[in-house]
Amino acid sequence: MKNLITYYLTILIPLLLLVLLSKTAMINSTWFFICLMFYVFVYRTYTDGKRLIAKGVIYGKDVWRILIPGLRLKYFRELYLS
Repeated sequence: MKNLITYYLTILIPLLLLVLLSKTAMINSTWFFICLMFYVFVYRTYTDGKRLIAKGVIYGKDVWRILIPGLRLKYFRELYLS
């Protein structure tokens, strides 16, 4: 996932779908919160880790470290700008 546009689409489309589902009242606030936490802690960690691995910034075994608060900011330039 080296392409920046593909990365942005990968992280934004599920979030937009979640917001759309909540606006159309297809899910209640409890499920919205559960899905949002899944998105933040599982999905985004996975996609950010895959991007950093593809760019050669981190190794596959170090993906779990992105869960540590503030560590994602260390890789801000590699994730969002290049």
